[in-house]
Amino acid sequence: MTNSTSDDARDDFILQERLAGRSARSIGKELRCTVGEVDASLDRTLPKIDNDARRRYVALDLNRLDALLKTFFARAIEKVDAQAGLLVVKILERRALLLGLDSPQKLDIVQVQAQDAPSGHERIKAAIMSMVEREQPVRRAAIRRLDQLGPEKALELLGPLETNGGGDGTEPWDALPDDPKPN
Repeated sequence: MTNSTSDDARDDFILQERLAGRSARSIGKELRCTVGEVDASLDRTLPKIDNDARRRYVALDLNRLDALLKTFFARAIEKVDAQAGLLVVKILERRALLLGLDSPQKLDIVQVQAQDAPSGHERIKAAIMSMVEREQPVRRAAIRRLDQLGPEKALELLGPLETNGGGDGTEPWDALPDDPKPN
């Protein structure tokens, strides 16, 4: 069975050595224990950092900053002390950081970028239009004219669809030659 007094003294020794900058491995070698045991000792001695602890630390720091601000603000104004004025600005920056007042609004940036990016529909349309632009000028003009007329009016003006002429019911595009096959 271990002595709680010696365990407390050991934990205090480990904490002081780590605060002094010594590695957990070096401490473990000296005390003949593992790095995990050194870390467990630190877990027992260091304060637990949860949301309540964070809130308390922030509140304490804000009170300390307010006390410093009071002193150095008065000195900066009354004695026109530039160094005190710079310190006041640093205190205000630190205070704003603790309160999250200077944090960037990332959502606005993301929304602007999302609005600038073309939609899937726009990308497909652009791809189709680039294919149309590769057509012969006469075909491009016909395609544009059909687009201006709209599908119903274009079909009305063109009349009924004619078959291939053989009476076999095939469509005109069925008679078109297939793309050449690579060798």
